[in-house]
Formats: sequence, structure tokens, C-alpha cells
Amino acid sequence: MEFSYIGKNYKRVDSFEKVTGNAVFTDDMKFPGMLFAKVLRSPIAHGKILEIDISNALKIKGVVKIVTGKDLDVKRVGACIQDQYPIAKDKVRYAGEPVACVIATSKYAAEEAVKEIKVEYEEFPFVIYPQEAIKENSPIIHENVFEYERAGFIKPEGKNCFHHFKIRRGNIENTFKNAYKIITGEYWVPYVHHVQLEPHCAIALYGYDNTFTIYTSSQAPFVVQNIVSKIHSLPLSNVRVIVPYVGGGFGGKSDVTIEPLVSFLAKMVPGRYVKLSLTREEMFEGTNVGRGVFAKYETAVSQEGKILGLKAQILLGAGGYADYAVNIVNGIGMSATGPYEIDNLQIDVYGVYTNTPPTGAFRGYGHPEAHFTCELQMEKIARELKIDPVEFRLKNILGPGKKNAIGQVMNENSGRFDLCVKKVAEEIFKEPREENKDLLIGRGIAAYMKTPIMPNNAQSGAVMKLNEDKSITLYVGAIEMGQGTYTALSQIAAEALNLPVEKIKIVKQVDTSFSPYEWQTVASHTTWGVGNAILIAAKDLSSKIKKAGSRVLKIPENEVDFNIDYVFSKINPSIKVELEKIASGYVDEKGSAITSPLIGEGSFVPSGLEFLDPETGQGNAAADWTCGCVGVEVEIDKNTGRYHIKKLVNAIDAGKIINPKIARDQVIGAMIQALGATISEVLIFSDKGKIRNNDLVDYKIPGIEDIPDEAKVIFIETPEETGPYGARGLGEHGAVAVSPAILNALYDALKISFNQIPVTPEQILKALEEVK
Repeated sequence: MEFSYIGKNYKRVDSFEKVTGNAVFTDDMKFPGMLFAKVLRSPIAHGKILEIDISNALKIKGVVKIVTGKDLDVKRVGACIQDQYPIAKDKVRYAGEPVACVIATSKYAAEEAVKEIKVEYEEFPFVIYPQEAIKENSPIIHENVFEYERAGFIKPEGKNCFHHFKIRRGNIENTFKNAYKIITGEYWVPYVHHVQLEPHCAIALYGYDNTFTIYTSSQAPFVVQNIVSKIHSLPLSNVRVIVPYVGGGFGGKSDVTIEPLVSFLAKMVPGRYVKLSLTREEMFEGTNVGRGVFAKYETAVSQEGKILGLKAQILLGAGGYADYAVNIVNGIGMSATGPYEIDNLQIDVYGVYTNTPPTGAFRGYGHPEAHFTCELQMEKIARELKIDPVEFRLKNILGPGKKNAIGQVMNENSGRFDLCVKKVAEEIFKEPREENKDLLIGRGIAAYMKTPIMPNNAQSGAVMKLNEDKSITLYVGAIEMGQGTYTALSQIAAEALNLPVEKIKIVKQVDTSFSPYEWQTVASHTTWGVGNAILIAAKDLSSKIKKAGSRVLKIPENEVDFNIDYVFSKINPSIKVELEKIASGYVDEKGSAITSPLIGEGSFVPSGLEFLDPETGQGNAAADWTCGCVGVEVEIDKNTGRYHIKKLVNAIDAGKIINPKIARDQVIGAMIQALGATISEVLIFSDKGKIRNNDLVDYKIPGIEDIPDEAKVIFIETPEETGPYGARGLGEHGAVAVSPAILNALYDALKISFNQIPVTPEQILKALEEVK
């Protein structure tokens, strides 16, 4: 199928504003009489608050109010499980939890007052790692886990376990009894941070009419609206949430973090805007972290290399409060088999409270954690069976007629899992190795697949208005946070209306008072979900244009068509009227208006999805899957342990690519972010359970010297039958399988297994010494 605007590169619609510094972010905003908030955070990981002395802090000039948990008059917070307050009440469950807040007339006054607040604690034992939190002698972090309001699918089991997700299929015992080999492995993905370019910021106004206006850097304005309305027992229409540009999210701004606290503070000073802007250091302990997964795999295989069965126990360290971590638990379970057919399954994933900052969404939502374990395990199996790792994967890879972990049968439109592996293998293994006595070359691959982890009724909306200058104003509820969403959506709208992309003017601010509803901008869902809503809105607007043209031209509606210039008769194109003349009400020769302003509306919700069976984990719960494969060539200096990525390749079947350049940039960015977690990024905790490396001096993100010599993205475009013009999501997918591919390449060179990340030069040198 030939397209006019799809599959082509267009300049990003937000580029001028961003490169000139004219783009407005939440922290750029100022309001008359605005107050500033500063948070005092717990220095301990677990304990009881005995006393808070604010007397000296109140003496600081400019202090308007100091708020503690005793002032709370709101409900517990939580979209999935309501287990926390906006500010600690009686007990703290992680180092960094808010215990007091200062509201002042200046940032300086607020900062000075925070230093004067004295808090007395009774310290309790704490636990950082989930494998420790489930032990009998571990401290209980939430005493009332069964009493919290929660979504129906959440299954707490007590003793720090707030959710248990399981998959059961086939006859696991007989499979393991009769298998040729049972291969086991244990793996750890540590806690890491998103390190968004823009720190979290929110500004809230509580009006005397019992309304909230909130500006925030969020991926989920409608979720913020819903939660704020619930905790303050207000009608939804009393809460307005506005999101300007967002400077990076990666999932860390999809979970509701600082907004309930800022709303609570604003309620204490009605009629005044209150602003809370986090420092870089506060970002590490005052928002969400990512990952924190321990896994144990037991895989039953045949002598020929067929995977017969899998037993998996996986623990997610969710931090002091769970909420959205329950969905990460499900995401890990649904993808625990990787992109392979395994008939017999016993998978148990546990969400576990720990005394760390809450674990939330982080680019991949459980899939990078699951694939880290799965792909290292696949490589280990291939080695033990002495089968080529590419051949082994292709022997077990999903394809038409085969079932994934939750029992969905793949079809021709599910993507070419096999072709992704073959393309990467060709790129990585085709050239001879250039080694010498000091430098080793290693090569490795890791296959993957990902689905959007979303509710079955995840809704998307779009509204488009025809203007008098023949342009289209497009409203969506999706957030632009650097991923190029607004450009891709503009191209979809242009294709649907057969109008130039330059004529599509997308509104670059989301406001819950007028923007169409959007579940949230997560799960690589926007191009697919909002794109479908745009197609429906475009069809509605096209119908209205043709209906108006029929009245103006006095011809049957089915004979009317339009382009950028005219509405015309398909039978006799000389019968026409300028498009702009019918945009806001055409007046006939008598002066009577015979058409109305033209607005198209579209709402999309996936159809046919269902809940998974709570006992077997089987069901049609995933709307679509995007598959791919990552390949790595790494160069290692045996004398220093330092290693460098020479080649990083990702073959991804994301359906029809809307904008190849933006899509490539998305995948490359995800791969580099995952590279950071592989080579250096890890949160380090002190003996008090506090994050020690909470700045960009000690928390090492990739630098220019870490960028691969060559990074290549190969798009395999199997159309997705439910996607707009056959498109699937791809925003997170580049991050899913990079880490295991690198570790597999390290093994290929060193013949040494690493079962956790990051892998540092020091670890490599130590391992080489041990081998000697």
C-alpha cells in the first residue's frame, strides 16, 4: 500500500520551541504570590516517628506554614493499592519518605526552615532486597496489607508479599521427571534510577470554591486528576490537571508521586499557588526507582534442544509502597518465557515490600527484568547442550500457531520473531574476529518480545477541528516527553485526511478540562491507541465535511470528496467550493447559514481483551506484541578489564514505521539507556538503608566515551492488523534485551558467566584472576 505521509521522515513539530528554549516546562511557570515548598525527608529506612519539633523552623522569616502527617485530612493514595499517605503518618518505610513540609514565600526560606525541623525516631530493622524480605525473620513493613483498598486482581499473601501472580500450564512434574536435562540459574537486576533530564515539579492551587488546579510534569494527567479527586473526596470536575512539555519520563512520571503531596499542601493555603520542584538529589529518593528483581529459573530440555518446561520464582522489590508495582509483577510474569514456546509452565512472581523508595514503571515495565533472566538462561542451555545459540533460539522461537506464556496463539500478523533473530545473527557473526593477545572480541544475542501492560479498557481519544485557513487543530491527551509522539500523530492525521502534515496543528499542552481522555502515556501505547482514535476522528470529520459539501454543492453525499483546496464532486470536479468556506458555517446566496463548524471526534478502546485466569494466568489479556532481537560485539582489554561496545544491533518488528528517523532515534535512545544499566548504573545503599550515590557524580550514566562505535536498527515491518496503518509500539522495546546480549557477548569472549548487572572492569579482572 502506498502512503503519502506515513513511512516518511518529517521534522519534529516541537523542534523549534525546544532548540530555541521557548518550550515551557512546569518549572518555568510563575504565578503572582506563589509559595514554595520544601520537604524534610526521613534519614532512616524504617522506623516510628516519635516527635516532630517545628518550633524553631516557624521562626524563619518567610515561613507560611509547616505541615506534618498529623495535619492529614486525606485518604491513602494509590491507583492500584491504597497503601500510603502523601506524607508519613506515624511510621516511615524508606529513607527519603516525606515527614514534614515547609511552605514559604521563597525557596531560600523553605530550605532554611527545613534545616531547623527536629524529628525523633524509633528505628526498626529494615530490608533492602526482596529475597531477604520474604524470609521468616525479616521485619514486617506493612502490618495491615490485607486491609488496604485494592484492585480485584491483586492477591496479597502477607509477610511483605502484596501480590502473587502465577502461570500454570501443562504437566510440570512429569515434564521435569522425564527431561533430558534440568538447567538452573539465579539472576539479579539491581535498583536503578530513570535520571530524567527534567526533575519532577508540580504547582497546585486550591480555590475557595473547593477546586484544584494542578500543573505538573506527568505522563498521566488523568490518573493524577482521579487520585487527587479521590483523596480529597471531591468531584472529578473539581480537579483540573495541566501538563506542558515534559522533559523525559521513561515511566518514572507515569506513577503518581509528588502530586498528592502538593495538592495537600495547597489545601493548607487556599488561594495561593504552591510549587514543589525537586532537586537532582531528591529525584533519587523522592520519586520512584526501577527494577530490583531476583529470579530463579529451572528449565527442562530435550537432548535435541527443545524447551519442555519452565519453573520460575521471581521476586520484585517494590519499595516501601506498592501501587503501580503490582502491574510490573504481572508484566514480568507474562513475559517470563521470553519469545519462546514452552508448553509446561509453573511461574510465580511475587511483589515484595522492601525499605527502599517505591519501585515504579521504568521503560519496559517488567520485560527487561524477565528477558535478562530468560536470555541468560537460554544462552546457558545452548552451551550445556552444545548447540549454536542462534540455532537453539530458532528451534524454540514463537511463530504462527504457537502459544505464548498466557496462551495466546500467534498468527501471521504477530510479527516475524524468527526473522529478527536471523537478521541480527547475520550482522553480528558475519565478519571474522580481529583479536590479539591483549584484546578479546565477544559476540552475543538476545531475543525479546513485549506487550503493553495496560487495563483491558485503556481508552484513547482525539478531537480535530477544521479551521478557516484549511488547517486542522488536533487535540489529544497523550504527553510529548521527547519521544516524537506529536510528529507521528500528526502524520497519521495527515494520512487519514489526505492533507499535508504542515496543515495539522497539534495542541502541545494537555489539559483535563478540554483534552480528550487518555489512559496515560506509557506502555509504548500511544502510536497504536491514540493513532487509532485519530483514524476514527478523521473518519468522523471527513463524513461531516462531505455532508456539508453535499448541502453546499447540492449533490448526493456519496459523490462528494475533498482535498486541501476544494470540496468537489467526484463525478464532475468542476462543481466545487473552497474548503475553507465550509469550515465554520457556509452562507448561501440568501445569507442563511447552511452548515455548522466542523469537528471530528474519535475514541478508541481495545476490544476482545479479558482478565487472565487467576489460577492459571491464561487468557487473551495482551492487545499486541512487538518482537525483536539485539546483537552485540564487544571488545575487552584483558589487562584492565575495560570493555567497549563495538557494535550494537537491534532488529525489531514494530509493524509499519510511521516516521523512520524518529523511530530509529527512539530505539537507539532506549538501547543506550539500557547500556548504562549494564556497564555502570546501580543504586548503592548505606548501612542505614539510604541511597549513597544520589547525584550524577556518583551515579554513573553513560558518557560519550561509552557510546557504541556502531549502532544499527533494522525495521521488519509486518503490519499489525489492529494498528493504525499497521503500526505497533516501539518506544520501550530497545531497552528490553540489551543487558543479556552484552553479558552473553562477555561470556563468548571470556568464558565467564555474569548473572547480575552492572558488570564493571573490576569485576572482569577479579573473575579473570579467579579463573587463573
